[in-house]
Amino acid sequence: MRTTILPIILLLTLFITSCTSHFISDKDIRDSVHDDYMLRRQIAENRSSQLFDVFDIVNSEKEREALEFLYAYMPLSDLADYDGDFFLNQVRYSFKAQEYFSWGKSVPEEIFRHFVLVYRVNNENLDTARMYVFEEIKDRIKDMSMYDAALEVNHWCHEKVTYRPSDGRTSSPLASIRTAYGRCGEESTFTVTALRAVGIPARQCYTPRWAHTDDNHAWVEVWVDGSWYFLGACEPDAELNMGWFATPSTRTMMVHSNAYGKYIGSEEVNFKTDLFSKINMLPNYADTKLITIVVSDTAGIAVENADVKFKLYNYAEYYSISSALSDKNGMAQLTTGYGDLLIWASKDGKYDYAKMDVRVQDTLFLTLSMTQGSEYVELLDIVPPAGKQPIIHEDSDTLFFAKQLANKKRLLYEDALRNEYIATFPSEEQAKSIVNENLTPEQVCKFIVKSEGNYKQIETFLNATAAKNDKLFLEDYLNSMSDKDMRDISSETLLQHITYFDESLYLPEVYKKGILPARIALEMIRPWRSYLHDSLQKEFATSSISYMSVVDWINDNIIIDTDGNYYNCPISPCGVYELRRADERSRDIFFVAACRSLGIPAYLDNATNTLMVFDNGIWQKVSFSPEESVKPSGMFILSNPDNIDVKPEYWIHYTIAKFENGDFVTFDYENDPRVAVFPVVLFLEPGYYMLSTGNRYSDGTTLSRLEFFNISEGETVRKDIVIRDLTPKSEDYGTINMNYSIAIDDCRKTIDELSAGNDLVICFLDPSLEPTKHLLNNISSIKTMFDVRNNNLLFVVPSDKMTPGFDLKNWELPLSARFVEDKDGAWLRSILTSTNQEFRDNYPLAYIVDSEGRLIFKSEGYRIGTGELIYKTLIREQ
Repeated sequence: MRTTILPIILLLTLFITSCTSHFISDKDIRDSVHDDYMLRRQIAENRSSQLFDVFDIVNSEKEREALEFLYAYMPLSDLADYDGDFFLNQVRYSFKAQEYFSWGKSVPEEIFRHFVLVYRVNNENLDTARMYVFEEIKDRIKDMSMYDAALEVNHWCHEKVTYRPSDGRTSSPLASIRTAYGRCGEESTFTVTALRAVGIPARQCYTPRWAHTDDNHAWVEVWVDGSWYFLGACEPDAELNMGWFATPSTRTMMVHSNAYGKYIGSEEVNFKTDLFSKINMLPNYADTKLITIVVSDTAGIAVENADVKFKLYNYAEYYSISSALSDKNGMAQLTTGYGDLLIWASKDGKYDYAKMDVRVQDTLFLTLSMTQGSEYVELLDIVPPAGKQPIIHEDSDTLFFAKQLANKKRLLYEDALRNEYIATFPSEEQAKSIVNENLTPEQVCKFIVKSEGNYKQIETFLNATAAKNDKLFLEDYLNSMSDKDMRDISSETLLQHITYFDESLYLPEVYKKGILPARIALEMIRPWRSYLHDSLQKEFATSSISYMSVVDWINDNIIIDTDGNYYNCPISPCGVYELRRADERSRDIFFVAACRSLGIPAYLDNATNTLMVFDNGIWQKVSFSPEESVKPSGMFILSNPDNIDVKPEYWIHYTIAKFENGDFVTFDYENDPRVAVFPVVLFLEPGYYMLSTGNRYSDGTTLSRLEFFNISEGETVRKDIVIRDLTPKSEDYGTINMNYSIAIDDCRKTIDELSAGNDLVICFLDPSLEPTKHLLNNISSIKTMFDVRNNNLLFVVPSDKMTPGFDLKNWELPLSARFVEDKDGAWLRSILTSTNQEFRDNYPLAYIVDSEGRLIFKSEGYRIGTGELIYKTLIREQ
């Protein structure tokens, strides 16, 4: 009898313990989370069984509370596109890591809740990386300190992934591993996921835009033994709080991170909703100042709930790095850096703006008196923060330098491991074994090589479509995919989206544009075509369905939620249909998918966010708002004057924006053929527009020009691109020894011989660093301009910086480019010594030396557009 009772008592004890052990110990917070969970449950009632049946199999109250926390605050994309088993596994593995590692119990409950348990980092496609990473590296780091484990996880990440630029869609962590490459947003997403997988709190940090140069950057912060540290994702250093971006980050005007749920931390909150907070971490990196904006109307009365945006010049536009609503006193505040911002305030169609120099101002007064329509030109000089000098380790710090040396050796080994994996990607020769009668051997080769680590999926697809079919436009279909699609799409998804051309229904160009593509915007491609076709046929119960029927159905059935999808990860078309709730962008993607699945040609113009359908023999705009009438477009012609040395490029030199709801919204014409050739001809809606151009000095100061103008129905408006000239500055960084000889092209030559009486470009590189890759990409992009000149370009790598696989042939550099390996950095030291310059490995370091040996140009560290600055300097010195 006793043997029967004892197990029962033990089970009761375990049950009572599980009931009293809470994931959230504070009852008020726990109750608040539960209430929020119940609200989200109502929102997702159409997917109730897929999402919430999993609560029937939770093992404890702790699991239940953790799962409720995730559901309470997850974005709509996750409610729509994933199921309960996925989220329960996230919970269980986060607890598994907490129990397995010695540091697990040291992480405070709130830090664990927001920065370990949470499965999403940004707008990536979700996968099972948490489970994979835990099983892969748990034994490798188990006996380490938390500090050393954080470093080791980053080394593991570096073994798997290195930097390469790509489009704005964020690959999933496992897709990044499969490809072995990722841009900074993908590297940091991957690294944060890996750290959380082993119970180390981590968050992705973003400077939304640099102040001193174009582009942005993302890195990682880790919580270790009570403090937050930073690290470069997939870029391991000898210690935490190191990275090539450490110096540029001191020149930023904003660094922020998203905190999932109702986060209560010490950081300033820039933006807060019931689902997440955007926290300001700039004080961790740069000198900061609290600025105040006071908004009033023309009568001097404070305006409450004015939309105040803090804008930074970057990529030829003024980008909002933060925004806030003014309080009852008309005030909005922000902690930012010591540089220039453009402050923009608007409400009810009225607005005001002004440049603010944070170095000398702490308060700015704006009066909402402006309305759209005035045509004028405004010139602004935008100066970035000066920044701070990096922490310098003394030469006597032998322990640190020993760690650095050991770290460099590890990086070389890890590069070799990754390159060994990359070498398994198919070559052109291997691709020849695949035969597809709908493609030429060259086309097969192109798609297989482009797929890299995903080649098995593409090979399976090509084998499944190998038989000749003239109605299968296979090359056009695959060309409609992005390069990233080829690297992470499945063969099943590719096959599901196969369609066949019917000449009785469409012209070929209409079919290729509006039916054939699976891609619509910048979303992860999912298999929606047959699902939507079958589901919507049942909804409409008729064989004749027009695009207006789809519009009406969406208006009647899909709730537009402007706040719920806060990570801006597009909801899949199937997810929109099932959830019946979406943000506007996901709704638009759904509309196109619905039309294509029903045989109605449609597309989304991603530059202007305009929906188009082919109806009655023409492409026409679609609107979901009955009040918004479709008006005839105006023609905008943009010319490039002959006196501009460099051909202007969209996002680099100029942008076009349209006035909407009190502010200008920039069109996204990146890589768009409509802006590839001048004169640019665009058909734009009637409205109020702004043409923005800018020109940067090497110190980051920008000469900005804004031109405001109107376009009316049927009107033709002509404008020239006007880029303000940089005033030549007298720059002299010292004189170098022109008789110094270096080994190049299997012989030794003096610098004077290489100069040949012209200016000589010298670029010292560290191939392992992201800024070096930016410089090489930039110079490659303007190769033809350098090729018409007689200036030699030397790309110099100190021998201790060489990495396996680095080869200048991987870039299409100017014909005059030459590679130099600088033995032990001797030439670099010679230049630095003779010119009395300090340099702390802030690569790349670019110089122009004239025929007399004078250094007339210098660019150090990270900046976009260095190649163009070099070219412009060569032109000015001519």
